[in-house]
Amino acid sequence: MNQTTPLHGAKILIVDDQPLNIVLLEHLLASAGYTAVSATSDAPAVAALYRQHRYDLIVLDLNMPHMDGFQVLDSLRQIETEQYLPVLVMSAEPDYKLRALEAGARDFISKPCDYSELLSRIRNLLEVRLLYTGSRDYGRRMASHDSLTGLPNRQLFAETLERQLVAAWPGASALLLVDLDGFTAVNDTLGHAAGDILLHQFGQRLKALAPPQTAIGRLGNDEFALLLPALEQVQQASAFADQIRTMLHQPFELPAGPTTLTVSIGIAACPGDAEDVATLIRYADIALHQAKQEGRDRCCYFTSAMNQQAQSRYQLEHALREACVRGEFELHYQPKVQISSGRIVGAEALLRWNRPGHGRVSPGEFIPLLERSGLIVQVGAWAIEEACRQIAAWARLANGPLPIAVNVASRQFADAKLEQTVAAAIARHGIDPALLSLEVTESALMDDIGRTAATLAELRAMGVRIAIDDFGTGYSSLAYLKRFPVDTLKIDIAFIREVTSSPDDAAVVDAIVAMAHSLKLDVVAEGVETAAQLAYLGRHRCDQIQGYYFSRPLPAEQMEQMLLDDVRLQLPADAGNAPERTLLLIDDEPHVLTALQRLLRQDGYRVLTANGAAQAFKLLAEHQVQLILCDQRMEEMSGTDLLDKIKHMYPDTFRIILSGYTDLKTIMESINRGALYRFYTKPWDNRTLRDNIRAAFRHYWQLHGLAEPEGAAPAAPRSAVGEC
Repeated sequence: MNQTTPLHGAKILIVDDQPLNIVLLEHLLASAGYTAVSATSDAPAVAALYRQHRYDLIVLDLNMPHMDGFQVLDSLRQIETEQYLPVLVMSAEPDYKLRALEAGARDFISKPCDYSELLSRIRNLLEVRLLYTGSRDYGRRMASHDSLTGLPNRQLFAETLERQLVAAWPGASALLLVDLDGFTAVNDTLGHAAGDILLHQFGQRLKALAPPQTAIGRLGNDEFALLLPALEQVQQASAFADQIRTMLHQPFELPAGPTTLTVSIGIAACPGDAEDVATLIRYADIALHQAKQEGRDRCCYFTSAMNQQAQSRYQLEHALREACVRGEFELHYQPKVQISSGRIVGAEALLRWNRPGHGRVSPGEFIPLLERSGLIVQVGAWAIEEACRQIAAWARLANGPLPIAVNVASRQFADAKLEQTVAAAIARHGIDPALLSLEVTESALMDDIGRTAATLAELRAMGVRIAIDDFGTGYSSLAYLKRFPVDTLKIDIAFIREVTSSPDDAAVVDAIVAMAHSLKLDVVAEGVETAAQLAYLGRHRCDQIQGYYFSRPLPAEQMEQMLLDDVRLQLPADAGNAPERTLLLIDDEPHVLTALQRLLRQDGYRVLTANGAAQAFKLLAEHQVQLILCDQRMEEMSGTDLLDKIKHMYPDTFRIILSGYTDLKTIMESINRGALYRFYTKPWDNRTLRDNIRAAFRHYWQLHGLAEPEGAAPAAPRSAVGEC
């Protein structure tokens, strides 16, 4: 017969108490090409032999003196409790057939037997056995390996980890947990099929890169694990981590085109950090979390401080879940004020948590955890409900209802039940929908443009107002602003902090205000904390402000008292007044400022003085200044550099340098750039300086098409003395 290697290599055991029968069967099987045949006449030893060798087939005689075949079958069944029992029984008693099959035998043949039939039965049983074994082994592999990458799954990797750590002990081993940055975006934008291709390619790259003896596994989604055993130094793991990160410089080939990703990696060492598998994996996961917190493309080693932070985070998350159940959250309200009138025209509802036994918890600490845990959807729904209840309560006040804005987190905005939640809260409290405003960040709006447009349209159809929060920090464009039904833009605090001294921040704020007004949107500036910021925003047509300059966020009772008392914002000094002839003197020498102030005040100017750049920017924000007279040599910043900045923020001002230090090249460059209007030298001629400043003011009014303020002294003939 033709040789079929898998069958002929099958392990066969002959069990018979007659030596002649054993010899005949061995010869028969050898003639048929079977090469792994053994035999025994010791029936009680069969179970032990099977446990040791796991035969593919046992040819068993039922009639034996010391232990019959049925007892052998019973002992085998105790070993193969849920498996396929490969036994062919032989007997001269035909009545034993049914009993043998019920006892677990797979086939029965009567003695004396036809040898060709016996070989046929053996072949058939072996084919079934090998098919069963192959299916079982495949099933075991499928149960222990990831079907997408072919790598061991979490369970098998943990078992491998156990063995390799023991084998390497007490040598150092390092466990690396690797997470693909931005993988979710690939699934969301390119589809799960593309994500599967990427994961398969990444798994293959890891296998190709890993040193010998490295255990690799896919623990789930886009998280992979590698164990580097028997290292000379744990620090070698960081070199391998760098190789992984460098490997990713080569893009993944996806159907939509090449895609490049980075990874975050957490490393824990054995026995340095942990000695058991479960703790080692947990510590590596903590390090991975830290790497992801620090940003993309990071690698972090585990530290005990990380473990303490993880424990605190876990306890905090547990406390947050308890807070949801016990209703421990509350809303505070920060007033929004109309700059033109100073009146409170709205409020932003801000989440606060007074944790029992701990006191107030910073929103910056617990709100990100609410978002990561998904609890933000539940808490956000409560905030909308509570804000609507408060709107209804304040609507009964004598000075009328107050609009309230509620922040909507990204996960909450993506929730399909958001519109239903809002509609139900409005209906339950019977409020005008226009009194409720939802504030959504740019990034949340841009996650899914189509869904965003549909969600905003449905909310606006209810009458709810929409504000884009933290505007300027995301990536929305004018095209999307025109497409989205938005009412308000809120300028992020990052641009307000230095709006009075940073030309770049001032330019952003001016651009946002201009763009918003061109689209007929209101503009609210967040985080206003100084009079200078308020004055600047007021003069640059910002509509509303909120921030500590007017009020911190308040509990509902205190906010209500402000409304009853009709507390108003003190408007900037220059608001609503005709422009006055205002001159700003900048010099870091007090005696020079005093002399100039005494000289020029007699001409009826409002004279402001600053000893450096910081004070100058503050005064420029608070007052309308037409003319600036600045010293060139100052410690904080040179006069020409300062006036360069002022030119970009206040281009209408006339800017003059007054200095005893003559650097003609610098001065001429500033004049050519338009940063300077004039240059005068020290010591100055009093009359000439007064005349020229008077002429400069006259020039200013004429240039801007304005009437010179009443009481202005007539211009004297201009002198060239002291000018450049």
